[in-house]
Amino acid sequence: MWSTLRKFVDLPFLITGLILTFYIGASAFGLVKNSSEHYSNFILGTCIMSGLLAIRSLADEKISGIVKPFFAVRLSFASIAFVLSAVAMGYVRYNAVSLEQTQPFFSETQMIFGWIMTVSILMLTLIHWGLLLTSIITISIIYFFLGYLIENPLFMTPEYDPEFVMNYIGLGTNQGFYYLAQVAADSVYFLIIYAAILLGVGMLDMVLDVGKIAGRKVSGGAAGPAIIGSGIVASIMGQAVSNVVLTGRLTVPMMRKYGYKGSMAGAIEATASTAGQIMPPIMGLAAFIIASFLNKAYIDVALSALIPGLLYLVGVCIAVAVYARRYELPKLVEKVDTERIKRLLPTFIISFGVVLWLLLGYRSPAIAGLWGIGLALLFSMLQGKFRPTKQQLYDAVQEGFYLVAILSLLLIAVGPLGQVMLTTNLSGRLGSALVEYLPDTQLILLLGAMIVSLILGMGLPTPVAYIIVALALVPFMQQIGIPPLQAHFFVFYFAVFSTLTPPVAVSVLAAAKLGEATFLSTAKDSMKIALTTFIIPFAFVFSPELMLFPNVTWGTMLAVFEVVFVQLAVSVASYGFLIRSLNGFERGVYAFVALFGFLGFTYDANFWYAAVALFAAISVYVFVSSKTQN
Repeated sequence: MWSTLRKFVDLPFLITGLILTFYIGASAFGLVKNSSEHYSNFILGTCIMSGLLAIRSLADEKISGIVKPFFAVRLSFASIAFVLSAVAMGYVRYNAVSLEQTQPFFSETQMIFGWIMTVSILMLTLIHWGLLLTSIITISIIYFFLGYLIENPLFMTPEYDPEFVMNYIGLGTNQGFYYLAQVAADSVYFLIIYAAILLGVGMLDMVLDVGKIAGRKVSGGAAGPAIIGSGIVASIMGQAVSNVVLTGRLTVPMMRKYGYKGSMAGAIEATASTAGQIMPPIMGLAAFIIASFLNKAYIDVALSALIPGLLYLVGVCIAVAVYARRYELPKLVEKVDTERIKRLLPTFIISFGVVLWLLLGYRSPAIAGLWGIGLALLFSMLQGKFRPTKQQLYDAVQEGFYLVAILSLLLIAVGPLGQVMLTTNLSGRLGSALVEYLPDTQLILLLGAMIVSLILGMGLPTPVAYIIVALALVPFMQQIGIPPLQAHFFVFYFAVFSTLTPPVAVSVLAAAKLGEATFLSTAKDSMKIALTTFIIPFAFVFSPELMLFPNVTWGTMLAVFEVVFVQLAVSVASYGFLIRSLNGFERGVYAFVALFGFLGFTYDANFWYAAVALFAAISVYVFVSSKTQN
């Protein structure tokens, strides 16, 4: 029965996905004119696919024999959410033009369907993205309606008419749920499917083999597949937690086999997977949202992120290298399938190269993604014995539709949250509160913004975490003189880092299970690695040259050196090794070197002289004493 239901649901899911894909493809070539109808069609398709996925996942529970509690309740809930969202969005789509023309003067019937649309989308969000996110969005909507009842003048809103509020929630077809729908439909849709196609034709195994080659040349090389493979895959997928699960099941056992503690193996996988949200091209969808907020071309935002993203990977590599030398971990000796690399590399390089070339030429991400999909499928047919089967291609398409459905639902659902922050000016008032209560020093204010970003981002998907902290803190940061691009990237980085920092740390939680280690021990090791990267947002705020790529100057090179210098000092202090094992006093000195280096480019340049002198003195002492010991 449940297998039959699964197949019965799969067919309309696939048909809806194909129809929506062809429709979005037609819109990419300018064949769709009316925006209210266009995005209503997109949201309708997303709701249908998300509802079918909810029912399908419950059928999978029965098929697997692992049934969670309250199955009947959850099945009824999913079915109701599917039907209500399809009916409500069908009504909105049919009346899209008249709703746009009459807003915000809605009839009673229109308001009823507006409420059904709102509740049903929140129900789907609860199913796919959990209680925390759904609660935040729900509270923001309630605040929009009832904020005038709050007595605190900082948070009190005017008394808005219900029709006015519903207009901004999404019934007006250009606000609320539509707020980020254009990002999902016009920018990320085909790039996400392209990423799924790449994985479906064998890219995961290929990039892990590339990581093995690097791992054969250095101590502790078992981390190579995680850092290189997970970094590449995550940069395409743009999702840290799913990437930990996807690649970690292969990389974490390999690292443990070669002497890494379970907690450290999980920490390396978590931090490497998180790199994909920072490195272009996808960047956890946030790059497209940043571009939308700044009204800039996506490729300009992505290029600005390149050097900071590379510095993140450098920091992770330094930390792992120091740890590996400290515990004398061996080089990797795993077998590398070089034929796989030769056969699959053209599929990756050619398709990915064309995507980047088109983006650099300021073509739309949708056009670039379409070319990437076509070239990946074409060259995958030339992979010899590694040519994907029909089932693998079918699974890749299914995975692509799954990813675009739930990620599009995410962007649609958080629209009202962003709309509330802007329309009620809540974000501006939060910034004013920070300015009032924190000391009037830019570094202290930035540290306060860092802490708030980490707290606001806890347990939330990266795009949502970024949107919340951006709307709450960017106006405040611009008040204290931070340029818009740096302000957005500063809060974005720490929203990403919230997946690594306790008490929630969702990436670490997934990695700890794979490493068969405790959450706290894995979180501790993740924080040690991440300490090398926490300075990067401060670095590009105080040294904007880091975000000027491809316009690299001597100032850029100096800033890169300063960051790497601090990263090395942090790793040496954290793991207690440089040439030889260090005692507590020596580690403390290197910690002061890192602190002085940080203050050198954020507060007073004179700290740099102290950092360099202290580093040189302690390093000479360690070198001489190591020779004496030998």
